[in-house]
Amino acid sequence: MQNQNPVLLTLTACALTACADDTTLISLTPIENWIAAPEYEFGDQMEGDAVFGRIRDVRPTADGSTIYVLDAQSAEVTMWTPDGTRVGRVGGHGEGPGEFTDPGPLFLHDDRLQVGDNAQRRYTTFTLEGEVVRTDGFPLGVGPLEPGMDLATYRRVFTPFQAFAMFDDGSVGALGLPWWLQDGEVPEGDAADVAVLRASRDGGDWGLDTLGLLSFQDAYGWLPHPEYGDSRVVQPWIPPDHFQMDPWNGSAVISRPLRTQPGVLELVEVSIAGDTLWTRQVQLPPIPVTEDDIETAVDDHAPFFGEDEDAGVPLLLRRTVRNAFIIPDHWPATREIRLMSNGEIWFQPAGHENPGMWYAVRKGEDEGPIRSVVLPERFRPLDVNATHVWGVRRDEMEVGYVAGFRLERGAGNSA
Repeated sequence: MQNQNPVLLTLTACALTACADDTTLISLTPIENWIAAPEYEFGDQMEGDAVFGRIRDVRPTADGSTIYVLDAQSAEVTMWTPDGTRVGRVGGHGEGPGEFTDPGPLFLHDDRLQVGDNAQRRYTTFTLEGEVVRTDGFPLGVGPLEPGMDLATYRRVFTPFQAFAMFDDGSVGALGLPWWLQDGEVPEGDAADVAVLRASRDGGDWGLDTLGLLSFQDAYGWLPHPEYGDSRVVQPWIPPDHFQMDPWNGSAVISRPLRTQPGVLELVEVSIAGDTLWTRQVQLPPIPVTEDDIETAVDDHAPFFGEDEDAGVPLLLRRTVRNAFIIPDHWPATREIRLMSNGEIWFQPAGHENPGMWYAVRKGEDEGPIRSVVLPERFRPLDVNATHVWGVRRDEMEVGYVAGFRLERGAGNSA
């Protein structure tokens, strides 16, 4: 079942070569300005129920009447009114029905709630009120395994994966985990591709279909240490491609910041059958990489050398860190995307002077304006309905609060 989508493979090739290298004539995507007005917040109460340990996901109902919060530390999903009154709870630590070991992600449908657990390799479906409906398992990976199989053969025939969503037909949307990624190696060229997969059961056996390929080319480098040897380093300006699963519509969305076209983000939606449903390129103003940006990146990696903080890092070692980086002229369009249940794709422009700037593209729209909204710097949006963006705000002590901001159209547009 290892089929590869030819449209996505072509798009991957374009992302890595000069499909369009004319950056002198840039037609910017029109942008509508929106305002996020603070309205709701709850959490970290000294008394009561709203105390969260590690908020992993927040999902509002379409009408905004109930907010579902997944707390990975307590391994439970709690239900709240927007003003912070708890009205329900499911889950808890354990391996029984409706219990979790490592919960996440959380998906809210019109008639059910679905929570994954990669540690137990299963998805649990609840009613909106919290009753367990069913539990669906999935394997650690796919491939023929035999007693006494040597490691080289095992790695050749077995494909491990991490699940990210379960679709209505029981298949699983997942990311392949190649052995080079698990071993911390950094292959070159096409070998640095990672497959977005659909794992499904055909009779009693599980098989894999490839929905698309994520390029990890140049996303990692090696930072030589004078005492401990080489260590893998994430390149500050070369992010890998990203993806999000859409269990509401049975598809996956793949994003690619195009290296040959500064400020361009390419988005592709693929059905679980492998059909390309939608593509769009968003052109934002290219943001140059400055000398200050480079020095900040060097400072961030300098602790790797274990130098005295007051004395600073010697010039020679700073050069070593700098030489390990691939430094392009411009920042990538973004590092990752977040698919919201209202059908929008939200992302932050990398390198923007305002760290609270976010953009939203409506999936399925081939043209027209996207919207921008400035959020508090320490707030991360996790889901959006028709009226509010919900997520986690962290204070200076890194305490998490569930917060909802009302979205309002601003005055005027900008490009």
